[in-house]
Amino acid sequence: MEGMSEFDPEAFHARSRATWNASAPGYDKLSSALFGPVTEEFVAFAGVRKGWRVLDAATGPGLAARAAARRAGESGAVLAADFAPGMIELAAARPAEKRAAPLEWRVLDAQKMDLPSASFDAVLCQLGLMLFARPDDALAEMRRAAKPGAPVACLVQGRRSAMLFTALVMDAIVSRAPRLRAPKGEPTVFAFGPDGILEEAFSRAGLQEIVTKRLSGAFRFKSAEDYWTALLEGSGRTRALLDQLDPVARAKVQGDVLRRAAKRKAGAFVEIPYEFVMARGFAPRAR
Repeated sequence: MEGMSEFDPEAFHARSRATWNASAPGYDKLSSALFGPVTEEFVAFAGVRKGWRVLDAATGPGLAARAAARRAGESGAVLAADFAPGMIELAAARPAEKRAAPLEWRVLDAQKMDLPSASFDAVLCQLGLMLFARPDDALAEMRRAAKPGAPVACLVQGRRSAMLFTALVMDAIVSRAPRLRAPKGEPTVFAFGPDGILEEAFSRAGLQEIVTKRLSGAFRFKSAEDYWTALLEGSGRTRALLDQLDPVARAKVQGDVLRRAAKRKAGAFVEIPYEFVMARGFAPRAR
């Protein structure tokens, strides 16, 4: 069965690169519409300050990079990196913001970055860690790139039971097509959501003084159909799974999601709960 095959990190990495490269415009639209407040809280949590040189790994369409640039100001600098050229091309096309740090956009794999060691005052990764074939390698690279004592911060999706924004669709897909369950060892979007998992990963990377915080709330949509469309167009992983379904199974998944989302109607809107987890640790200080 397809869902029981062994996990191949290299093949997974190649598929992910192609998926996110193709989904760049849709994910940009989704993240710009929904993730702004979460991004601001994440960058504040990371502690970015004026004049800092910041690395944003797996930047996607650059939401966290631009928030960091505003905090770092004109005396700072931000390097925004992603392994998908489509993401970098899209993000770099936007005009620079006034009184913000200059932004450099570069195609780089967060799991192996061709960057000098100990060269950034802060390293960020928003909604990327849980998608990497080798997340421990990525965290080790982030720590390596950070100056001694510099913060490394990651934002990931939370617990499956609380991150319904993603889980409503994922659960419907797996229910209708069990073969699409991730094979053992393959990353899942909820992998770092449970208590203690993100802290353990930061500890393995050698980061210190680790703290975490959960962010919860609800995203608002005009209708269940709008929610479905947003996920369909904006989520690379979800779209890739849906594309593996035959038309009948896909229609059933859509029906399941619309029914479940409609139950979340509150007044004039459909409110879909979300939960994110963010962690911050510090690179070891020089002795």
